[in-house]
Amino acid sequence: MNKRPQSWEELRRMDCVEATTSVPDNLRELVKEQAPPRREIRFLERSALAAGDEKAREALTLEGYRPPWATSSYFPKRARSPRPLAVLHHGQRLEPAITYPPDERTIYNDRSYPWGCVCKITTAAGRTGSGVLIGPRHVLTASHCVDWSTSEAERIEVHLTGTTAAATAFDTLAYAFTPITGDPTVTTLDEDYACLVLDQRLGDVFGWLGTKTYDSSWDGDSVWSSIGYPGDIASGLQPTFILNKSMDEDEWDYGSGRAMTTAADMQKGQSGSPMFAWWDGMPYVVAVMSAYGNVWASGNENWCSGGSDLSRIVRQARDENP
Repeated sequence: MNKRPQSWEELRRMDCVEATTSVPDNLRELVKEQAPPRREIRFLERSALAAGDEKAREALTLEGYRPPWATSSYFPKRARSPRPLAVLHHGQRLEPAITYPPDERTIYNDRSYPWGCVCKITTAAGRTGSGVLIGPRHVLTASHCVDWSTSEAERIEVHLTGTTAAATAFDTLAYAFTPITGDPTVTTLDEDYACLVLDQRLGDVFGWLGTKTYDSSWDGDSVWSSIGYPGDIASGLQPTFILNKSMDEDEWDYGSGRAMTTAADMQKGQSGSPMFAWWDGMPYVVAVMSAYGNVWASGNENWCSGGSDLSRIVRQARDENP
């Protein structure tokens, strides 16, 4: 027997050891041998939707749903923040990253409606984003959170807390007006939304939020909330909420897709997070978090994507995949 480990050159010359038997039947269920889930892509044409469709020219409202077994709450229960890792150098503690105050994002652990409708989205390549249940088997997110270059499905985890999710599904179909890869640009910022159709009817269990078309008369109103998974908090493994934030619709944006700046804190991982408010005790989404940057030569700001097309794409996905 060799007294030293084998070198890479020695290993290269050796034959690999072949399997001599198959997995026993009593262990087979532990081995995932099936192919990864696949999904289709459907890009919508505005002209096709508008033809003969009076609703397409209106400010759309789609209703949400709270299951009768789900408690409704207007403020989620906070959760304890995980203890950050200590980084030491020559015995001195270092801070590897700094979030400048005020950071109002708060970790929560609450499966009541609508807080339990939050979703973490992970592409097959491992890129992550946020979303929310928006129909019985539908999730609203940002277009750039979907990997449009492959048919491999995204994994959707509902109310992921640490390593535990309330439910997990995969998308079988993805709808968008514009496939956005990488970060949104000035020409795609107002179209940065997508609706995913799931392989399970998770909305029937957890409920879903409704949608409305944003109205510029709401500019500056501090009524908007958001939930999502920022990567700079708890490594993106805990849902956070932020309340009473405002938005401001871009005054030069005239189409059915609209862009809005927001006073809400935003970091990578929160892309696709819903911006929602309450009407008659029910939550409605009007936009999703999209990007950060100097978009219209007005300074660095956080941007959201909405407009009537957001409701339109959700309606199309719901109607064709009830």
